[in-house]
Amino acid sequence: MLSRLASLTLLVVLTLVGTGCSSTFYRRQADQEANCLVDEKAIPAEGVPGEYRIDLDPRSRMFDPFDPDCEPMPPDDPTSARYLECVDGKRGSSDWRKLPKTSFVDNPTWQDYLPRDEAGKIALDQKAAMELALVHSTDYQRQLENLYLSALDVTFERFRFDTQFFGGSQIVYQNDGSARGGESTLHVAPSSAAAGPSISGNRFRAETLTATGGEFVVGFANSLVWQFSGSDNYNGSSLIDFSLVQPLLRAGGRTVVLERLTIAERALLANVRIMERYRRGFYVETITGRSAGSGPSRRGGVFGGAGLEGFSGVGSGGFGSVGGGGGGVTGGAGAAQAGGFVGLLQDQQQLRNQRANVAALRASVAQLEATFEAGRIDRFQVDLARQALFNAQSVLLQQENGYKASLESFQTDLGLPPELEVVINDPYLDRFNLLDPELETLKQDIAIVLDTLRTRREERREAIEANRPVAGNIEQDVEAVVVAFADLSQAITTRIAEVDADFVKLDEVLPQRRESLEQLISRTEVIQAEIDTSLLSVSRLDDYIAGRREEMERLRATLTETQEQMTGFAQNPPGDLDARLNKTIELLSVASSELLELSLLQASVRLESVTIDPIEIQPEQALAIASAYRRDWKNARASLVDSWRLLKFNANDLESDVSLVFNGDIGNVGQNPFNIQDDNSSLQVGLSVDAPITRLAERNVYRQSLIEYQQARRGYYQYRDGIYLGLRNTLRQLRLDEVNLELRRAAVQLAISQVDLTQLRLSEPPQPGETAEFGNTTARDLVQSLSDLLNVQNDFLSVWVDYSVQQMSLEFDLGIMEVDSQGMRVDIGVPYTEYLNNLPVYPSDLYPGMGGAPSDETQDAMEVLPTAAPLLRDADIEAEPMPAEPIEVPTLEEMPILEQPAEIEP
Repeated sequence: MLSRLASLTLLVVLTLVGTGCSSTFYRRQADQEANCLVDEKAIPAEGVPGEYRIDLDPRSRMFDPFDPDCEPMPPDDPTSARYLECVDGKRGSSDWRKLPKTSFVDNPTWQDYLPRDEAGKIALDQKAAMELALVHSTDYQRQLENLYLSALDVTFERFRFDTQFFGGSQIVYQNDGSARGGESTLHVAPSSAAAGPSISGNRFRAETLTATGGEFVVGFANSLVWQFSGSDNYNGSSLIDFSLVQPLLRAGGRTVVLERLTIAERALLANVRIMERYRRGFYVETITGRSAGSGPSRRGGVFGGAGLEGFSGVGSGGFGSVGGGGGGVTGGAGAAQAGGFVGLLQDQQQLRNQRANVAALRASVAQLEATFEAGRIDRFQVDLARQALFNAQSVLLQQENGYKASLESFQTDLGLPPELEVVINDPYLDRFNLLDPELETLKQDIAIVLDTLRTRREERREAIEANRPVAGNIEQDVEAVVVAFADLSQAITTRIAEVDADFVKLDEVLPQRRESLEQLISRTEVIQAEIDTSLLSVSRLDDYIAGRREEMERLRATLTETQEQMTGFAQNPPGDLDARLNKTIELLSVASSELLELSLLQASVRLESVTIDPIEIQPEQALAIASAYRRDWKNARASLVDSWRLLKFNANDLESDVSLVFNGDIGNVGQNPFNIQDDNSSLQVGLSVDAPITRLAERNVYRQSLIEYQQARRGYYQYRDGIYLGLRNTLRQLRLDEVNLELRRAAVQLAISQVDLTQLRLSEPPQPGETAEFGNTTARDLVQSLSDLLNVQNDFLSVWVDYSVQQMSLEFDLGIMEVDSQGMRVDIGVPYTEYLNNLPVYPSDLYPGMGGAPSDETQDAMEVLPTAAPLLRDADIEAEPMPAEPIEVPTLEEMPILEQPAEIEP
């Protein structure tokens, strides 16, 4: 009776256990294990534990406010929804109607957290753009999820070596008819689904896989039968069994058994490293438009989503044929257009330059109109300037349209919809506002007033000649302008002070400019291109700055005189209306001309204040730094070793199957299922041998792995060559930009002088004895000078931006870029050559084919580079370097000549 009670109690416990845990429990358990594994690998990967989580920020558009284990149904297509109700004439599941539904796909409240200004627009600087990118970018989230899935693969591979427990029960009531005996029984027996691979019918089972390939299984089976008819008897039986199978050759040994776990662990380390690199590349991509490169990739989970199931040791990632895991337009003599956030800033500055060009052309057309009225120029030249104005306005419209398209594309890259109103506001390129916007606005206002007064004067002249009333009150208009002379005088004073401040900023950077020029003048590129070295002369720079100071003092004196004339005219204007009108136009024309000179002078001063930090590092030094600091290069070395290990892994399949087999069992005696006695037991020990008679498939796999290793070797040194090629190209472009920036600076200086000369030519009165008419090319020269100024301004801007982008790319390609918790780049604060101190280098990567030793020329270029042995980076492992005996490579004469094999007869 007690045995029956114990059996029934056990049955109840099994029923309760069989209900299992909730999906929430399993989800949280998976998160905890995966996060712990990622944090575990973060330290040897030189990362920060706790940095990478797939949990979404509640501010994110991707955030799901619903219970992840009970997701509501998203909006469905009405036509497709019919198949949930009825499919092929069969009524669909009622769950689709009962489960909750939502009308949202993205987070319904995510826009409440956007950084908006007073006008309700989303204002972005570099920091805000990066913050939004990290919160809303689907690409960045996908990389985090790939890293998470890679950690899940490790949990499964580790689980394979844990002690695993299995259990199940089967309750069957059976009633036979009288023709079959009329028996009625209740069976409580092991479930066939719980039976182990070695012992059939086990109900409770514990299995363990050892690191050498041994499979140890311990099981307990219990069967209870109640007879409800006839004798109404009871029968119970129990069995404890065990089995140990240890392969000795094929499929045995740590080399084979631990391979999947080793690959999963190394793959997770590689993914944490590549995520660290991707995080930095994501900053570069968001700010400059350069691709961040590939992120983490899941090597496992291809077959069934469980670890490295399906791993074959060949093919892509070891899974056979199954795969594993903004440029711009060059303009003029400048450099390529940047992308990303900096590209938008560059577009903004080019738009400002284009607007300034349109304003200058509009003022020039007004000035040419006045000159035409004075009979000093023909109508053709006026029309030529007007046509240039129309073309410039058309270009401005196209650029504004292109900027809007680029801005909306940038928004979608951040994860924002294109319909949001976004404004880019960042002072990064403010130094290229060579033409002060406030001064340009003042000049435009004067040009509009001048154009209005000249028009009113012409209308007055025509009305008097036609003996008809003059339209409007011109006297009142003149009075309004005269009253505004006080404000104009104050504005001129403010603009002079602004130019004085620009001179102060120039004085601060002049030492750096002089040092940069001294370095550039001896550059090989300068000598080979036969560039006029006087352009890079420090004395020329000093003379030019001295000339600008003299010009500033002259302009200060003339503007002061003009201000005094305005004040005197405002205090004592002439009584005659025509005299007041003509004098007002004269004073405004003089002020407009002098302000034009002031703006060009200010542009020259600001132009000289733009500097860069020269980078003095040799390609060999850059390669050495990259070989030690680039995380993807570390992964490339590890991947090559992974391919090499597979040679031993696949060679194991060519061996014989030899296994030690040891198993036994012990059962109960009598009707009591718990009365287990040793006399009811059995023990077996044996040796299982299977000779390698048929190994053709294994032979082919082994040969394939040999070829794939050779391919991996070639791929590795091609990878190294690709890195070196990229570094050399980047350094060459940086050196080119350093020289080209000075050439473009000189070109802008000349363009400013040309505009100054052509503008002054129009305002000069005719000299005694000379004709009052201008030449036939006056307007064309003016238009061309303004166009040249626009082009060289944009070229100068593009060279500086390209230098900044290339410098950022170099830092990323060297592997030394650092970003803070907000994803923003942190200034390293030291010269790049500082990273060569105590550098663990890999001579075979730096000097391939040279036995790990540099040539005399290369060594001279790398005096500060030590030749230390590679250092272990894993903080958890301390090991002595394994000595490797040198391998003598035979010469060509020593290599054996392979004979042609004889033909094989069919």
